[in-house]
Amino acid sequence: MKAGSLAFESLRADGARLVAYARAWEYQKTLVERRARDEIPDTFLFVEHPPTVTRGRGLQRAPGESDASRSAPLGPLPAGTEYFEIERGGDLTWHGPGQLVVYPIVKLDGTGFGADHDVTGYLRRLETVFGAWFAEYGLVTESRENATGIWVVGAKSGGPSARKIASIGIAVRKWVTYHGIGLNLANEDSGFRAIVPCGFDPEVMTTLARENPAFAAEEWSLEARVRVEYRLAERIARSAPQRIASESVSVSVHDVGSAN
Repeated sequence: MKAGSLAFESLRADGARLVAYARAWEYQKTLVERRARDEIPDTFLFVEHPPTVTRGRGLQRAPGESDASRSAPLGPLPAGTEYFEIERGGDLTWHGPGQLVVYPIVKLDGTGFGADHDVTGYLRRLETVFGAWFAEYGLVTESRENATGIWVVGAKSGGPSARKIASIGIAVRKWVTYHGIGLNLANEDSGFRAIVPCGFDPEVMTTLARENPAFAAEEWSLEARVRVEYRLAERIARSAPQRIASESVSVSVHDVGSAN
């Protein structure tokens, strides 16, 4: 394995575009162990899930903010929605078709994408890299203290002035990261309306299709997803400390099979 190299995988399940959350979760944990042993390079997984709600270990809160101000009991979920309690940071979030989830399996040892034993720096790098990718579509984004993720800023008729387009929640084992970032691209917002996403009003959630008419005009499909994945891989490779050349970037397809 070449030091500083990156790998990118687009996940399928028995050839299908949507991968059950449990199957992707188990695959991440397998890769974490392999990355800890330096058997593989830093690896970024691209995946879409069927409707799924996950709850992490807890909310981020500003100093003096009460638990009640950004938390709520989980009510009934839409039919067909799976639910998991998991080890990442953050609270409730939703995954589903049209949302592209990126799971970086990154060793925080300073040799690849992640800085040496710097979890906060890693989170800020994720926000910067994916924020720069959204900028390619004309979006102005920012990070927010005590609200990790990517926020679109600027006035928009009929909606909040700051809108959350990507949620970030990670876990770290043996100084290797897993879980990651959900990019709201062409998904419906009904899944978010059933929960309190990351402790915020569902109205703050937005998608790239809602913010960019040109992207909205493209039908979301497997072919469109493949194009997005490659552009994201290029952006990640360019932003890595070792700046991998675009011509060296490839996204392989990995079939994880069914969850049964």
